[in-house]
Amino acid sequence: MFPGFGTLVNAGLVLFGATLGLRGSRLLPSGLHQPIMHAIGLFTLLLGLRLVYENKPELLKVFFILVVGGAVGGLLRLEERASELYSGESDFAKGFVSASLLFTVGPMTLMGCILEGTKGDSSLLISKAFMDGFSSVVLASTLGKGVLFSSIYVLFFQGSITLVAYFFGDLIERQSMNNALFLGGGLMVLTALRIWGLLEHVKTLNLMPALIIALVL
Repeated sequence: MFPGFGTLVNAGLVLFGATLGLRGSRLLPSGLHQPIMHAIGLFTLLLGLRLVYENKPELLKVFFILVVGGAVGGLLRLEERASELYSGESDFAKGFVSASLLFTVGPMTLMGCILEGTKGDSSLLISKAFMDGFSSVVLASTLGKGVLFSSIYVLFFQGSITLVAYFFGDLIERQSMNNALFLGGGLMVLTALRIWGLLEHVKTLNLMPALIIALVL
């Protein structure tokens, strides 16, 4: 299998699952939407806190990465552009950010991409793809069309890690992965709070370039 095969499968299943979720959203009673979103927020919060707890970062470097990543995201106006893609859906950015973080932040993403890039083994990413595909059905039915477009971020983010691992696998340090996981956990905590309607003024999407920067520094 070629480098990136697992990521293509992953992005494809997210796209397929989100499409099913959008079509099936009419079948879910409106009274269930809020409880489901609260449950998704709690799961996101717990997963984010776990990542923060389990990984020991280089705090000064993480601070620098956050500043640089936030500056890049701010200059590119990532969150504003994401919202403008579908102006009729006010929660587009929330769905895009929530799904993108859930699908790309975690040990399975990093280790799966590195395993595929360095060993040519796509099994871990394909296993993750089926999990994400199922999750995207539920997410899209509650968070809307932003989840559909998160498949693009999955393709770009995981594809970037896989290519870096393929060409520079021996140069990726364990500490860089710890920094990225710690950062991702913090962003997931922010995402959970936004799902609950808190800290909506914080533009989480503008901070997401920090995840990629953390992997290469």
